[in-house]
Amino acid sequence: MDDRQFGEGLEKQKKTQPEEKKGSSAPAGKMVWREPGDKPVEMPPGKQKEPGKHKKVKIICLIAVLGVLAVGFGLYAARANYYQDRFLEGTVINQMDCSGMTVEQVESMLAEQVEGYAIELTFRDGQTETLSGDAIGYQYVSDGSVQAIKDSQNPWLWIQGYFQENESSAEVTTGYDETLLQEQLYGLPEMQEESMTAPTDAYVDYQNGTFLVVAETYGNTLNRETVLNAVKQAVSENRTELNVEEVEGAYAAPSVTQTDETLTQRAQELNNLISSSITYILPTGSQVLNSETLVTWLSRDENGHYYKDDTVWNQNITQYVANLAAAVDTVGTDRQFSATGLGTITVGGGVYGWQIDQDSEVAQLTQELENQTVTEREPVYSSREVSTENNGFGNSYVEIDLSRQHLWLYQNGQLMVESDIVSGTMTEDRYTPPGIFQMYYKQRDKVLKGEIQEDGEPEYEQPVSFWMPFNGGIGLHDATWNSSFGGDKYIYSGSHGCINLPYDIAEQIYNIIDTEMPIICYYSQPYTLHD
Repeated sequence: MDDRQFGEGLEKQKKTQPEEKKGSSAPAGKMVWREPGDKPVEMPPGKQKEPGKHKKVKIICLIAVLGVLAVGFGLYAARANYYQDRFLEGTVINQMDCSGMTVEQVESMLAEQVEGYAIELTFRDGQTETLSGDAIGYQYVSDGSVQAIKDSQNPWLWIQGYFQENESSAEVTTGYDETLLQEQLYGLPEMQEESMTAPTDAYVDYQNGTFLVVAETYGNTLNRETVLNAVKQAVSENRTELNVEEVEGAYAAPSVTQTDETLTQRAQELNNLISSSITYILPTGSQVLNSETLVTWLSRDENGHYYKDDTVWNQNITQYVANLAAAVDTVGTDRQFSATGLGTITVGGGVYGWQIDQDSEVAQLTQELENQTVTEREPVYSSREVSTENNGFGNSYVEIDLSRQHLWLYQNGQLMVESDIVSGTMTEDRYTPPGIFQMYYKQRDKVLKGEIQEDGEPEYEQPVSFWMPFNGGIGLHDATWNSSFGGDKYIYSGSHGCINLPYDIAEQIYNIIDTEMPIICYYSQPYTLHD
């Protein structure tokens, strides 16, 4: 072996032998072996690791790890496959724990929730009715929302469910049989026509002496179709209660309510019409015209509502005055009279007594009602009695018996004057009519004139000193041309109707009589008129 070969062999030997680590504190004899890329490996003194054996260990470890990983992956994949058709752990749907359940199992649970469904209906009168789910064919209907939640889950992430909850909501879709629902609803007592009361409008009515607005009533008449649609909607929304009164249009409503201003105005107008109060002071007492009577003068329409018909109203005013006159008027009526020397007799006729001026009274009353007047007064009289005593004659009067041809004048119950007389000739055109009268006025030195003749001249002209008319052109007066008074002279040779008196008697009467004294003329015996 030459030197070059020896040197090369020596060099190889150096490379194959471990070098002592410079600066190492390792004890002598401890060697550090290195493989390319490996960290130093300390070997116990006196031992050396074989390079081939080290590689085998690593391979075995690698295979072991891969085996473990393969087994773990297989197990993980198997679990992931399990959740392919099941919900992951921690899945909560509609507050139900659905971990590990299938879609069918979850939907079955949802279906169980709607079992026993019922909806309670509350009506206006407080009555409640219940429609059960069974009666209307109510049931759960799958709409795919549960499946959608399942499809949204990644089964390979199943392990996350053990560490966190996943809450979801699924639509609980239900269905029902519309025909059954309608039959059940329309069969309720509240839905029957005979059980319904129609609403009424507010109106003006007369109560306790006044007009007021009577509130509307709402009744309980239902719009069946509106209620049906509302119940359908409620059932579709799975609601368990429905207040029918809260459904718009479910109940028929009044068209006029008490808040209507026209009603308030009408009530005020009607109250104004009947607000007058007229207390009539009558010979027989008092009579009040007020709202109790006035309200009956108003008209009523087909619904019973009050209103003023001017024609009817005015007719009632006229009739009221006519009835008042019928009760009050005594002019021309028969009445009892205590005749001098005869006792009680019946007298009547003439113009004396109470008599209402109906036209004037109607006009005044109409105005007072328009002005809402409250007053106390007498009616408008065209004639009135002077007293309420002695059957209206009082205690001062002139009594003339045309049969006995005699006159008496009483003042305050005392006989002041009496005298024979001459009355009208007993013919149709000249006799003195019986009756009760009053003197219109009295006048001194009057010229009495008869009817105007064809020649334009009066039938007669006769001056008198004391003139006291009481019945048209008939009056009391002096008759100095008569030589005698009394007897039956009057039958054929009487006056033209006047009461002829001796001068001094006429003067006495003239000085006493006034317009307040009744003049009572009567025939105490039957009489006959001649041609």
